[in-house]
Amino acid sequence: MANMDVKDLFQITEQLGTEDIARLRFLCHGLISVKNLEKVTSGTSLIQELQKADLVDGEDSLFLAELFCVTGHIRLLKFMNVTRESVQQKLEQDRAGRVSPLRKLLYELSEQMDSKDLNSFKFLLYNKLGTSLENMSVYDIFIEMEKRGLLEDGQFEELKNAFKFSPKLLKKIEDFERNSQGRSHQENLEVPLSRMDLGKKQDEQIFQEHTTSTQTKAYRMASNPRGYCLIFNNFDFEKYGKGKRKGTHKDEEALEKVFSWLGFTVKTFRDLKADEMRTRLKEYGEMSHEGKDCLVCCVLSHGEQQCVLGVDCKKVTIKEIISHFDGKNCPTLLEKPKVFFIQACQGNEMQEAASVQADGDEDTEADAMTYSPTLPIEADYLIGMATVQDCLSIRSLDKGSWYIQSLCRHLTEDCPRGEEIHSILTKVNDEVSTLTGCLKGKEARQIPEPRYTLRKKLIFHLPGKS
Repeated sequence: MANMDVKDLFQITEQLGTEDIARLRFLCHGLISVKNLEKVTSGTSLIQELQKADLVDGEDSLFLAELFCVTGHIRLLKFMNVTRESVQQKLEQDRAGRVSPLRKLLYELSEQMDSKDLNSFKFLLYNKLGTSLENMSVYDIFIEMEKRGLLEDGQFEELKNAFKFSPKLLKKIEDFERNSQGRSHQENLEVPLSRMDLGKKQDEQIFQEHTTSTQTKAYRMASNPRGYCLIFNNFDFEKYGKGKRKGTHKDEEALEKVFSWLGFTVKTFRDLKADEMRTRLKEYGEMSHEGKDCLVCCVLSHGEQQCVLGVDCKKVTIKEIISHFDGKNCPTLLEKPKVFFIQACQGNEMQEAASVQADGDEDTEADAMTYSPTLPIEADYLIGMATVQDCLSIRSLDKGSWYIQSLCRHLTEDCPRGEEIHSILTKVNDEVSTLTGCLKGKEARQIPEPRYTLRKKLIFHLPGKS
């Protein structure tokens, strides 16, 4: 697509009405935080939040064009000097589409509903949502369903039940479900377990047999060693007024143990300043990873929104951390999984109780609230965040953090069974969400957030025993 001045984008989007903004805001859910989406009330604020989220800039307005294609704003595409066909071709060619198929389906359903349909929809959902739906829009209801786990990819029963009033819309959902199952069929096949303990010469044979026999796609995980596991453990912040992160040594020990067991070469770096962290990341990003199948990087530190801190309290953004290993900076990791686990706060809000500390800074709330870049969309990444945006993550003073301890426990239990990483992280989410502690006299809770652009199943096969 041709570059466009951001000022031109502001002028184009100022032609959008209130209902248009509501539609676009709904399509951006999952790409922009809920808090920031609440600020989107006009075309100008839409562009501002898209810029903050690195979804639009002067050199790349493809995502905005994608939104206009989905919502049928062909007239606005003309102002961007593109056509629907050219945008769709670009999205398919580069696999650059950001709006999920499920969200597109929900948008299409909303567009085909009249006021009578909406009333029927609310009636069928009243008992499920247990809240007043009278003043809620269809978008509000979809989002509420997502929050309550009633609506997600692969789970369509509640959605179909809510659309029984319309055979036409119900058929659209059923068609989508069938197509979705067809696309994901290969991803749902089970992993053979019977030969996970064969000798290391047979690691590659096991991998090949698994891939062939199940007709599924999985990342290769047979090299010996598997790759590097980098652990950045920032403990002592006393020189810069933050004290010590007590309990973090437990996380370091657990990570070293589990990833050594999984066949990785573990490298641990302690108490690094921000620039020292960058130096180490750059060093391993420029290193050859030929003959290795994966990279793992774990960061244990204080943090703010979308960044972690060196022991000098200076920021290193998560975007910067992972960029050292992308296809441009580290070509020998191209098409290989790159896995990051971040144990750090992402803000200062407490999720709604053991003595605990938070891996954040009470005095930086204003900075945390204004700094909000998102992760770049790159292939083959998994970023496991200890907590969701804006919120605290919890660390026990003597047992380690809730997130890392749960992660290592489930890796230890589930990797020998050949369980893939999405399933493991779902269990981690479930376990951490049930924990409670007491922080500053208030009940403290936490929910982790995995983010990924993996294209295949990621299974940490155990190395063969000689």
